[in-house]
Amino acid sequence: MTDGRIKILSEQVANRIAAGEVVERPASVVKELVENSIDADASRIEIKVEAGGKDLIIVTDNGLGMTREEIELSLRRHATSKISSAEDLQHIATLGFRGEALPSIASISCMEIISRTPDNSLGSRVAIDRGEITESGETGAPIGTGVHVRELFFNTPARRKFLKTASTEFGHVADVVERIALSYPRIAFKLSHGSKVHIDLPKVDTYRERLAALWGEEKVGEMLEVEAGESGIAIFGFASPPTTHSGNARNIRFVLNGRPIKNPSLMAAIRRAYEGTLPPGRYPQAVLYLEVDPELVDVNVHPMKLEVRFRRSNEIFKTVVRGLKNAFGPVEIPKSRPVATNTGDFRMRRSEPSPSHFEFEDRKSADFRTVGQQQMPISEREIFATPSFPPLETGDSIEEVVPVFWQIHGTYIFAETKGGFIIIDQHAAHERILFDELKSRIDKGAFAGQRLLFPIAVKITGLQEAVFHEKREMLERLGFEFGPDAPGHILVEAVPQELRRFSKGEALSELLDDIAEGGSVSSAVNDFAAMAACRMAIKAGDILSQEEMGYLFDRLFATESPYTCPHGRPTIIRFKLDELEKRFDRK
Repeated sequence: MTDGRIKILSEQVANRIAAGEVVERPASVVKELVENSIDADASRIEIKVEAGGKDLIIVTDNGLGMTREEIELSLRRHATSKISSAEDLQHIATLGFRGEALPSIASISCMEIISRTPDNSLGSRVAIDRGEITESGETGAPIGTGVHVRELFFNTPARRKFLKTASTEFGHVADVVERIALSYPRIAFKLSHGSKVHIDLPKVDTYRERLAALWGEEKVGEMLEVEAGESGIAIFGFASPPTTHSGNARNIRFVLNGRPIKNPSLMAAIRRAYEGTLPPGRYPQAVLYLEVDPELVDVNVHPMKLEVRFRRSNEIFKTVVRGLKNAFGPVEIPKSRPVATNTGDFRMRRSEPSPSHFEFEDRKSADFRTVGQQQMPISEREIFATPSFPPLETGDSIEEVVPVFWQIHGTYIFAETKGGFIIIDQHAAHERILFDELKSRIDKGAFAGQRLLFPIAVKITGLQEAVFHEKREMLERLGFEFGPDAPGHILVEAVPQELRRFSKGEALSELLDDIAEGGSVSSAVNDFAAMAACRMAIKAGDILSQEEMGYLFDRLFATESPYTCPHGRPTIIRFKLDELEKRFDRK
């Protein structure tokens, strides 16, 4: 080719391209720099950021340090001390091995590296502007390395404008630090945002101690120990029993040979292990550490090394499932559970002769239930109103429902129609009713809080803390009230009255996680209403009387969307008589 259409890219352009793959946001920079500190045998790592990391990131360690020549060499692409031949890629045991992190970060920021090795009395300082070394010399410095990154993406404004608020970006930084800290309990970590210290973890001897420091002793105390293994594969860690679950998968973490990772096969193994033990849309909490022969793992499939590929994925899948199932053993699903209605609690008394009898909890304070336009104390009326059986609209026709109901397996309600029959999922139906009521009250600004007898200190992650400070006003509109700030905790003094059984802060944690996932405030509020409705709704296994089933039906078809629950599951299924007659060869 002589027309010059194909060219060799300059080092600066190549570094910019690599930066687009390696550096997504400030948290990516923190991840790469902290991993370098770990590979340098540091026992203490300190991270400081300003404006969520957009203006400044400083990562310092007490590791092996570098000479000036080594610093300058590290700023060249594919320069690394971790591997030296293609064969080394088959058994990688370090975190940073590509040799792209420092030159990529330097190409989109103003960077300064100060480092000193144990055998030198003076350290070295190298300043870099847009990938080019501008200063290099000696300076006083402690043993170890400090990397200063200023004005990230300052020369790529299109990338910088897509960064989120300082609180959101810091939340992602905190999440990265926490994930890495879970992997290295014998390294001390400290994370500051401006002048405020958010994470201060001393080095400890066990993974459990580190997990308890991050998630709280109470939550970790409920988790079960997991352990399993076979040739070349060992798995250990902690997982919640099936009775403890959350509305998202954020608290499912995997660590492979010291590297926090994501892997679809491992997530599938978690789902398989808990299959049939969790309600729909609920997730366990688990931190699993995998020690796998490096030759069985390909960690070179993702620029940021977040994803890996296993060469014996089926065996690893089975080992994870076996370890989890052995940890929580056979699970017996209770036949009945406490039931909560929209403003008052009631519970089933299994000792009563009639399985449909419900007993209200006696409360000194006045609880009221709204039925139609009437309000009266719970103690003065029955739980359910007499149903009026409105017409059921199904497609192009309207059929009258016969006012007689049957309940099977304590879960599904059958009712006869003129042209066949319907089946209602009692939990999904009650969820829809409660969700619409909660949404109506939120839209009208009628959400009230109930003060707790004793304030509760809720342990939160760094990402949750960042979201909390950004969305605190919205949370207070929902009925929450909070006490003074405390690093790593939220002091809850009042909760929405629908969350009267607020004990360990799961509802608040889930709400913060939903917002952190990138949802809007309105979607987060919807998620909150759906979560509250799910917690209050009658459950599978709760036996209902004719009147109660009738009331459920009556209220369901007074909602705007009676055919699905807030999570999108169907509330009702219709069968035509023709279908039955065909199955029985009558037609």
